[in-house]
Amino acid sequence: MSDQKRFGPARILALAGLAVLVATVIGSWALDRGWLELPMTELVSRYQLPDSQFVDVDGVRVHYLDRGSGPPIVLLHASFLSLRSWDQLSAELEGRFRVIRLDLSGAGLTGDDPTRRYGIERNMELVRGLLAHLKLSSVAIVGTSSGGITAFRYAARYPDQVSRLVLINSAGMPRTAATNPLRRPASRLLGWVQARYRSRGFWAESLAGNFVPPHQPSVELIDMTYDMNRRAGSREINALYLANFSTGDPQQVLGTVRAPTLVLWGLENQTVMHLEADVFAHWLSAAPVAVRKYPGLGHYAYIEEPAVLARDVADFLAGNLDSDLRFPCPAE
Repeated sequence: MSDQKRFGPARILALAGLAVLVATVIGSWALDRGWLELPMTELVSRYQLPDSQFVDVDGVRVHYLDRGSGPPIVLLHASFLSLRSWDQLSAELEGRFRVIRLDLSGAGLTGDDPTRRYGIERNMELVRGLLAHLKLSSVAIVGTSSGGITAFRYAARYPDQVSRLVLINSAGMPRTAATNPLRRPASRLLGWVQARYRSRGFWAESLAGNFVPPHQPSVELIDMTYDMNRRAGSREINALYLANFSTGDPQQVLGTVRAPTLVLWGLENQTVMHLEADVFAHWLSAAPVAVRKYPGLGHYAYIEEPAVLARDVADFLAGNLDSDLRFPCPAE
């Protein structure tokens, strides 16, 4: 038989198809077994800082940073990010405040939770445990995105511990299937793959979609987000976090917050629209509130323009914006 017949177009296509099938099977098998995951030891090696500290809170090894001096403030990060997302804002504040930030439940370099209770409630327990460890009875809290949910629920539950509250593009409003940023992909296959692995390209695109040009996520932020979201066990952590997540009744919770509150929002935010800032202010019916919106900034406004937001946060915490605070009309 001639080489032309043995390796004709049909045979070549069949061999190519077989190769793709084999590669797909091997790739699926590898993803399902977490071959592309990173062990915590590797993440610690890459991202632990010289002044990183760890404390055991109810069996969880919590990673935190404690820098600066002055009135204490606690920074609570967004989903899929870590305490490192606050690097620039923290640097702007550390000259006037003691800035404390921690990796929340299942995030960054905070260890696995033996109770498997990943979620907002667990975040509050970790914050409370860390503050007890640091012997702090009253702090200001700054929360963004899902970290904002932890922040305002903590302020509602422990009013004596929260002197002031800042919400930056906070999540926490009720969601429909169309507006839920954590909604599952439309394709089952894509959902199966993304539950096991999200590429660096995925995170580069996802982060960039939350920045407003000319602002762009840094290479360092993209790399860090990619790495930290493929930590060993992340599939189970994410599944449990979603299973435990509920917006509950934010109107009722916000209505019990007493701390003076500053609501900051990127006007071009496509993840949680700026009109939600006004809903937060309206539902914070028992707290004096000020709202500021920033043209040209998005969901990660505090990363896009850290100096601008740090100025407003610092002025608010120092009482310089108290003349802007207003009590909203009581929520119906």
